[in-house]
Parts: sequence; C-alpha cells; structure tokens
Amino acid sequence: MRYRLLLPSAALYAQGCDSKVIPFMPGADRRTLREKFRGADAVVLGKLLAPAPHAEREAREALELAAQLRDARIAVLADFSDDHFADPVRGDAYRALANAVDAVVASTPELAEVLRQHTRVPVSVVTDPVEGARGEPRVPAASPFRLLWFGHPSNLDTLQHGLPHLQGQLPVEITLVTAPGAGAEALAVRISGRFRPWSTQAVFDELRQCDAVFIPSNPYDPRKAVKSPNRFTESTWAGRFVIAHPLPAYRELADFGWVGDDLGEGLRWLAGNADQALQRIRRGQALVAERFSPAAVGAAWKQAIAQAMQRP
Repeated sequence: MRYRLLLPSAALYAQGCDSKVIPFMPGADRRTLREKFRGADAVVLGKLLAPAPHAEREAREALELAAQLRDARIAVLADFSDDHFADPVRGDAYRALANAVDAVVASTPELAEVLRQHTRVPVSVVTDPVEGARGEPRVPAASPFRLLWFGHPSNLDTLQHGLPHLQGQLPVEITLVTAPGAGAEALAVRISGRFRPWSTQAVFDELRQCDAVFIPSNPYDPRKAVKSPNRFTESTWAGRFVIAHPLPAYRELADFGWVGDDLGEGLRWLAGNADQALQRIRRGQALVAERFSPAAVGAAWKQAIAQAMQRP
C-alpha cells in the first residue's frame, strides 16, 4: 500500500495533480462509492488484498466498479506488483481485471512481460519509490558485522535458504525485521540474532544502525523473479551496502552493491573492499535519486495515467 498507493498518490499531488486514495472494501455501498469518484479523470485500481474467503467477491465488485467508471468516461488503470496468474483462487480474477481496464501498470519489466501474456491492453512499467531521507554511506569498520534483513513474511522461505551462506564466514550479528507471528522470532533465536516487529520506523532505525543489508531470494521462482527492487534501493538510499541474490531487478543494480549466488562471497568481498563498496553506494544513491525518487516515480505515474486517458 505504501509503495503502490500512498507514496505514488503523494508524489502525484506534489506534481500538481488532485490525487487521493479511496479505500475499496468488499461490500461497500456502490452508490456511495461511485459518488466518491465523481469528477475524477482517472482511477487507479490497486492490488486486490481480500483474504481467500472474500477474494471472489472483491474481484467481482472491482470489475463492476471498473465498468461503471469507464461508462462514465473515467479512465481506469489496474496496478500489478505480483504474479498471481497461476493462483487457483486469484488467477482468474487478476486476468479478468487486467482485461477490463484502459491500461495496466506493472512494477517491473519482468512482470510487464507476464501481463502481456494475459491482456491486450497497454502495459506500462512504474517502479517503486524510495521512502525516507538519504543516508550517509557507511561500510563495516570492524567485526562482528551488523547485518539486517527486512521484508514481508512471505520471504521467510528464501531467508532461511540464504542464511547458511553467511554462517562460518565472518563474525556477524543479524537482525530480522518483519511482521510478528510468522516464525521470524524463532528463527532469530536459532541463529542467535535479534528480531524486531516490522514498522516503517523500525526499518529506518535498523538501516541507520546496521553495517549492511542482505537480501536472499530465489530467481528461479516465477513469483520472486518479478519482484521490484524496493528493498535494494531503499537500503542503498539509506547509505548501506546490499548483498543480494540475483533477482532480475537486483542484477540491474549489481554495480551498486553485490549480487550473486553465494551471499558469503559477497560478505567476504565487502570485508576486503571497503573503499570500493563506499563508491558503489554513492553511485547507487545517485541512480536512486534519478530513477527511484518520489518525484521520478510520480512523473512515471503521471505519464502512464495520461496515456490511459488518451485511449478512445
């Protein structure tokens, strides 16, 4: 919601658009909902978020809303940040929504290619913006290195895959920041690390305190391969070196951190190349300012919306 709704809406507002976020909940009064969109030139429908028991109803009502908005000559865009097309519960709904709008927006080029297999409407790519202040670049000065992992609990499987790469390399202290109740607390105890419940403030605090960020993942999993680089860019913007597995979105940023199959090799490279690591962070921050700032992402959203409004 932050990366795909709240931050883009604020960025559009800063660029002179009357942009606001309107909650859409299954079962909402349709007449009242339509009134909220009165006078709009375009509407971006965000990710379908209802849990499985309510997913079908949410999708049906989203499709009805899209049809009503288009009948009122309001341009409608659907935003996608995950590949759920093979999901037995959500797949058909995502496919139907992608074909019921004027334009589709994807968070990565890889996801855009997936979308083009399921819809004939125009597909644009708009990445996630960074959030927070630009940090002063810093690399580890002495061991143990303080390593940070943060993310959604759905990434805990790849976290457990990547942790052994870091064991037996150099002395490290690992902090995990994610939502509680998904198993990260027990995992932190098992690796003699530290757990902190996720919040935006917790992430910013831990980015300031850590020496580097590690992002394990599985580039061979189609669901992971379409992910955006927001954890990489957010960490770089905070001034921290990133060690990551080679997702497509991370490979593009390899010159600004370390990207490869063995995270332990990346950790060793960081320990032996402090000056080069600082240079990579600084170059990365320059790229983030150019392509991933709220202003840059807001401009991309504005262009995608303008193109959708030009459709007959």
